[in-house]
Amino acid sequence: MPDDLPQLADLLPITEVERQTGIRQATLRMWEKRYGFPQPLRDRYGNRVYPLSQVERLHAVRRLIDQGLRPGKIFSGAVVLVPTSAAPLGTGRGNVPTSYQHVFCLLRAYRLAELHSHFQHRLLDLGLRRFIIEFLAPLSTEVGLAWNRGELPVRCEHLYTQVAKSLLHAKQAAVRTAGDGRAKVVLATLTGEAHALGIMMAEAVMASLEMHCIQLGAETPPLEVAATARETAADIVALSFSSYFPRRATVRMASALRSALPQAIALWIGGEGARGLGRLVPGILVFETLDAIEPALERWRSRQIT
Repeated sequence: MPDDLPQLADLLPITEVERQTGIRQATLRMWEKRYGFPQPLRDRYGNRVYPLSQVERLHAVRRLIDQGLRPGKIFSGAVVLVPTSAAPLGTGRGNVPTSYQHVFCLLRAYRLAELHSHFQHRLLDLGLRRFIIEFLAPLSTEVGLAWNRGELPVRCEHLYTQVAKSLLHAKQAAVRTAGDGRAKVVLATLTGEAHALGIMMAEAVMASLEMHCIQLGAETPPLEVAATARETAADIVALSFSSYFPRRATVRMASALRSALPQAIALWIGGEGARGLGRLVPGILVFETLDAIEPALERWRSRQIT
């Protein structure tokens, strides 16, 4: 490879670019043909690989699309692309609420042990359910908004997600128990939805309500979710969709899963990407917030009694 080209370590395959940016591979190839960007290189097998600088620009494109701009306008040069890495890191304040500024400062300084300790103290103060609903869920929204505005680089967003996941994994190991008479719920995100923090937060809230949780994790095919629900005699299937998941795919997959499930198994769906889904997919219950889980569980229990 010539000296003026990126080294192999600085090149990402198209599957990883799709995972990091949320832009589908077919879309990347279409943009390449129609707009001349991105401009991938080829590895020795002829597969597309992308320099990190182009991936940063793709993150910027994704933010603009999420704000309602069309790709044609973005790539025409009518909008200035500012990669996140080019934006000053600053102090982590800006539009971030005062209550979360300390977290952003720790993230930007890579003080992850302190961040984990901060989360632990908040967990002890609030208890698991309140920690998730009152602290971690709104904080996750603020992290996503800051990334979307270009105020937080994607590496910091990834670090935040990993710290939050590690905390939830540790806590779930302590509270995850089975028991007869409990509502049994299978949790997952579906194929293509790599954002698993939302479904992990839902699991933590459900476990605190003494539900028996079976967590399949991220990117599980709908038919596998349905098979797990049938084989475990689950009462409920719970899914999470982030705002980055394509809307048409959300409707299509939720509909397919609802059709594959016995009518007796309830289908609960939450996350930013689930808003308005109840009008498009019959037979599902959509949650706009995590604190809606408890009253929904009470309604489910009352129907079992009657």
